[in-house]
Amino acid sequence: MIRGDHTFIRGTEQDDVEALFQLYMLDEPKAGLLDARRERLLPNRDEIRDLLTRKEITEGGFYTVEGRTGAIAGFCSLRGLSTEAGYAEYSIHFGDSKAYESPVADEAHAFLCERAFVRLGLRKVLAHVLSSESALTTFLQRSGFSSAGVQREVLFAQGGWHHLETFVLNNPTHHVYERSI
Repeated sequence: MIRGDHTFIRGTEQDDVEALFQLYMLDEPKAGLLDARRERLLPNRDEIRDLLTRKEITEGGFYTVEGRTGAIAGFCSLRGLSTEAGYAEYSIHFGDSKAYESPVADEAHAFLCERAFVRLGLRKVLAHVLSSESALTTFLQRSGFSSAGVQREVLFAQGGWHHLETFVLNNPTHHVYERSI
């Protein structure tokens, strides 16, 4: 468990199934909760329990973010980790979009960056955001991410199409030198 000034960040456990289930049940879809085909998942509690037994979860790849009172504020992870390629998918989710404006989000971000750039030595992290996730977009931009492009109309939900934007954050200690010709 990592203790911050505003959070406790710990590995996700079976006791967290209900809080994770509630994220999937929100009316608005979240890019980080889509499947590999970029379709919305609506898992039941048993499917989430099964998900939490997977290797990447049990070995500390998925984290629960608690406020100082012990209430679960959200979840964060580095998915699709490829140390050979030097990147992972950065994923951070809160049930309440106002949390992205709080120190809780800042501490979760700092935790993921320390893990990605210091512990794992990655060159960059990528984050995917649906056009409906304006609070997450604002948070990522404030945290130093820059847009790497938009895929138009990738998800149909709530009676309309959503765009999927990819954001990138490069490791501040990794320098890329261009070769002069």
